[in-house]
Amino acid sequence: MTLSKYSLPLLAAAGATLALPALAGGLTEPVYEAAPVYAPAPVAAPSNWAGGYAGVFLGYADDDVDITDDAGLSPDSQPNPTGGLVGLTGGYNFQSGNWVYGVEADIAKANLSDNGSFDLSTDEYDVEINSMATLRGRIGYDMGRWMPYATVGFAAADADYAFESGGTTVYDDNNTMTGYSAGFGAEYAINDNWSAKGEYLYTNLEGRFQAGGLGESADVDHEIHAVRAGLNYRF
Repeated sequence: MTLSKYSLPLLAAAGATLALPALAGGLTEPVYEAAPVYAPAPVAAPSNWAGGYAGVFLGYADDDVDITDDAGLSPDSQPNPTGGLVGLTGGYNFQSGNWVYGVEADIAKANLSDNGSFDLSTDEYDVEINSMATLRGRIGYDMGRWMPYATVGFAAADADYAFESGGTTVYDDNNTMTGYSAGFGAEYAINDNWSAKGEYLYTNLEGRFQAGGLGESADVDHEIHAVRAGLNYRF
């Protein structure tokens, strides 16, 4: 087969035409997909429990009383006063990171009463607790809306005692008992100002039943177990 003088230029042009797409494809820059962007998970900031607060509470208390007179005699059935509490509370918190610490005081009107009797006589001791107060330190841990805490401090109570024989009061005494109170609880922030709490307090009080020379005086010990629910307003 004989090539004409126009064959070589035509073949060259055809080759160039076929090569252009290959060259164009080779020069195309690769396309990269953008890496997905992940937003960091939100971190819950600690609540602000710092500052002053005041509130009210209701509760129920069970008091194990131990009476021993100067002759070493005790009622065969010791008094076990039980009853309700209603009171006011106030305090101030400081906060460092998640740790919350502060001081709290409260006073409650109490209605706890019972008597202790003797098996072989009509004699009995009557015990009535009229009011209670505490001054305690608190330390808690901020868990957002919740703050569990522990507490311990000073406690006092106003109590009336009477010794009866045959249904007649022989002598009576009013005394202020002192001791300590310790417990734990949790507080829940309803909003920026209001919070609700529930707590358990163990209170140990010791005092003296003074007979005033009319009979045997006695040592009196109280172990009070109380559960309380309250509502606080934070300033």
